[in-house]
Amino acid sequence: MGKEEKAKVYKMVKKKDFTWRYQTPVDSDRATMLSYIQNESLHPFQNKTVMIMTALNAYYTALALYNEGSYSRETLELIFLDSVKAIANHLKYVSIAIKVDERAVTDVLCTVFGGLDTRKTQQEKPFDYSTELPPPDQNDESSDSNLQAWNLAGMTTDSETFD
Repeated sequence: MGKEEKAKVYKMVKKKDFTWRYQTPVDSDRATMLSYIQNESLHPFQNKTVMIMTALNAYYTALALYNEGSYSRETLELIFLDSVKAIANHLKYVSIAIKVDERAVTDVLCTVFGGLDTRKTQQEKPFDYSTELPPPDQNDESSDSNLQAWNLAGMTTDSETFD
């Protein structure tokens, strides 16, 4: 497909228009958060739309598609697990950025999902390295302290624009 054909197809695609206005007291935590999102010098690899859509995708996409009703359970599960991974990556990023022990984050998550007792029992047992598989997606990037280099999203948006 040539450049002109792609331009024609792009022009023909209908767009979902979403307008939102939010005002909060200037001295509030929410104002600080919104200022952070708007300040692209603090996160030069992501503009505010990408940051907002990444968070919304991780938090709401699986539920929205479930509610729409035309996706299979298997597809919804894959989308949901992609969301979980995106949220987990973000939690890891924030725990490194603000220096929170990852074990504390893990304890909170295990408590929510009812697995804290199992996790503590597993910690007390010595690992059997002969049968233990390496954790998935472990690479040199996970120990990289350059937080800007991390791809936190793990998710993409489709061709809709929300600017």
